[in-house]
Formats: sequence, structure tokens, C-alpha cells
Amino acid sequence: MKVAIVVLLSNLLLIPAILLGQEDFMPPMNPERREQMEALRIWKMTEFLELTSDQSIRFFPKLKEMEAGIRKNLDKQRDIMIEINKLTEDPNYKADPADVKKYAHRLAELEKEILNDKENFVIGCADVLTTEQQLKFITFENRFRNRLMRSLSRSDEHKTPMKERNHP
Repeated sequence: MKVAIVVLLSNLLLIPAILLGQEDFMPPMNPERREQMEALRIWKMTEFLELTSDQSIRFFPKLKEMEAGIRKNLDKQRDIMIEINKLTEDPNYKADPADVKKYAHRLAELEKEILNDKENFVIGCADVLTTEQQLKFITFENRFRNRLMRSLSRSDEHKTPMKERNHP
């Protein structure tokens, strides 16, 4: 089962990078792949938070709404990064401090909105989640991402011949 999950996740994450020639600014994830990744994440979150079916019914629509807002801001950040990249690659462009300030401010504002949305969401879930579940939710994303990356790393390690592996 773990092998199947690792293969699925590695395909979800690695194929787009290979197909795009590892561009600096990858397009948003394919909706079908995002849906598969989301299903795994929801399953793991439900287990980790130990959600009841009633809690799940009330919690996940709120989560989906919050994440849609965050996704919009992440897309805006990506667009700004592409805009900055185009400017800096233009040989006729002369950078000035006003541009640095403008772009840094726009990116920081979007980041603040994302953090504010996350904070409001966690606090606003008090009517659905226990305080322990709220705290567990705060740690879930980081934990999920780290375990996913470790799984992918282990998968890559198995492809490397034993004599080439770095072991402490």
C-alpha cells in the first residue's frame, strides 16, 4: 500500500516538472492530479484529527472555502513572480528601488492575507473542532508535507545503487 501511495505521489509531483523542463514557474497543478492529492490529504487529515463523521461534514466545506481563497492569493503571488522574472530578463529594463519596494510590498501583502485567512480559519473552527483538534490541525500541513517528502526521498534512494548512497 505504501509503495502504491509513493508511486502515485511521485507521479503527481515529478511528471509535471519533467514535462515542463523544470521551468522556474510551473503552472498550477493539473486539476485531476490536485484532486488525487487532495483525497490523500483529506484521508490523512481525518485520521490525524480523529474527526467524527459529523465533524467531517461540517469541517471540510469550511476548509475548502478557506483553501480556495488561499489558492487565489498563491496564484497572484505566482503571477507577480512571473512579472518580476520577465522584467529582470529584459536587457532594456533598469531596476530601481521603487520597483523593489512595489513588488516586495505586493508579495508581503498577499502573504499576510494568507496567514490571516489561516489564523481566522483555525480560530473559527472552534464550533466544529475541539481545542486539541484545532492545535493538531495547525501542525498537520507541515507534518503531511514532511512525511510526503521523506517518502519520495526513500523512493528515490531505492533507485540509487547501494555503493552510491550516502550513509552517515
